[in-house]
Amino acid sequence: MLRFEIKKIWSRPVNKAALLLLAVIVLTGSALAVRDVVYYKADGSKISGFFAARRLRSEKNEWKGYVTEDVLKKMVKENQKACAQAESEDGALIARQGLSDLREWINTGLSGEGGYDYYLCDRIPEQEAASLYEKRLALLREEFAGQEYSQKEKEYLTRQYEKFGAPLYYGYADGWKALLDSQYLPTLMTITIVIIGFLVSGVFSCEFQLGADSVFFSSNYGRNRAIHAKIMAGFLVMTVVYWAAMLLFSLLVLGLLGFQGAGLMIQTNDHNWSCMYNITYAESWLLTMFGGYVAHLFILLLAQLASAKSRSVVAAVTIPLGLACAPMFLGRVPFLARVMNLFPDMLLRISAFLRDNIIYEIGGKAYGVYELLIPVYLLLALLLMPALYLWYKRSELV
Repeated sequence: MLRFEIKKIWSRPVNKAALLLLAVIVLTGSALAVRDVVYYKADGSKISGFFAARRLRSEKNEWKGYVTEDVLKKMVKENQKACAQAESEDGALIARQGLSDLREWINTGLSGEGGYDYYLCDRIPEQEAASLYEKRLALLREEFAGQEYSQKEKEYLTRQYEKFGAPLYYGYADGWKALLDSQYLPTLMTITIVIIGFLVSGVFSCEFQLGADSVFFSSNYGRNRAIHAKIMAGFLVMTVVYWAAMLLFSLLVLGLLGFQGAGLMIQTNDHNWSCMYNITYAESWLLTMFGGYVAHLFILLLAQLASAKSRSVVAAVTIPLGLACAPMFLGRVPFLARVMNLFPDMLLRISAFLRDNIIYEIGGKAYGVYELLIPVYLLLALLLMPALYLWYKRSELV
């Protein structure tokens, strides 16, 4: 029965076309993510992708190791020397590509909350750069002053900052940055959930659409094993297509740009300098992928339940699109932002919002938003399976 239900999904020509479209989108997204890695040659021309990554890996790994106070001071000295010797700003950019990551640490970490200064590292004294790690805690206090955190939330965020291990170990990690920091990964997850919703849209409605529901429910196993086969078929399609798309995208990007840097802390990327999650790039990837999978399970199972109730494919297609996109736009309304942050679409954009330090206090205890959302929506997804079984089993014939 399970094989039959899966065969029904794959046998539809329109579903095959949808899978082909998803494959094209994955390939295009990975190509765009790889292209964003750029290296400027001495003559001012630029190369991108695999060849740029090879040049950048060589130059950035010259600074590989623990970034101590002495290393920070040496970096500032080298940066200012490159600026002084360059005939133009473009020349300075070319000369200091190998230390661009460390330079951005300084610019981000010492500029103050909301006051990024691109040229800060070009003019500060070497000794000031040595205070980079201490300044991180000062930035936290500035964040407290600018946002309405409860006392419990302040204590939680402070504990997370105090767990931060300094000095950081640095090395080349542009492959992981291109994978996790680009806009292509969240977009791909949104597209994937819509396409999977389309693939499984007919699992619980096809008998009603074809007028074969009376035959289905009156058969010997129509109200037990056959329904179980439908649920398992939908679950397997969701799981296989999601992980195939995400793994292919990840392997293409990392394969071309390099797997190096998986064990580095995400704070080695200046975009995540103030992030409260003390995890590595590999752990960030696992969190992002598993969170996205949980969102896919919950939203798609909810859509299938609605499809079973309405006996229509419309709900199975529109619910994934609505839950994946609508909260993102509604969250831009200030008084709705806190509520929208609890919707499952947040799990599709973990890599983009990880740096935002979103915290909620529940029952006198503070939690990071993903500490709440992942277990809650995983539990709800698991509960939707028996609910889907029971509802469809009790369906009445028309």
